[in-house]
Amino acid sequence: MKLDVVLAKVFKFITFLLFTFMALVYFGVLLVLPLDVLFQVTRIFHGIGLPTVLSAGLGIAVLAYLGYRVSQLPRLYMTVLDIGVQLISFSQGQIKRFDALTEPLASDGGVA
Repeated sequence: MKLDVVLAKVFKFITFLLFTFMALVYFGVLLVLPLDVLFQVTRIFHGIGLPTVLSAGLGIAVLAYLGYRVSQLPRLYMTVLDIGVQLISFSQGQIKRFDALTEPLASDGGVA
């Protein structure tokens, strides 16, 4: 019976790692996406022959405009944030399902 408890705890830990990775990737993409937009817009402006400093300034202006447009759509960013919160609550529920597997085994004293 100890092997069952150990396997349940191992799978609980693997599930925890999986959902932690998914949440970190989700919120990491939300943080890195504006930086990527800035980089790509700066490359486009630099590619058409503008100086680097001017390209960076225009890239920041384009990024600020996109941020302004997103702020005008409150349902959009609330939906994106709500998806992240639902991902976290779903992962907590899935991890708590493993508690039901280990509780009866530990409270039995290992007797089947």
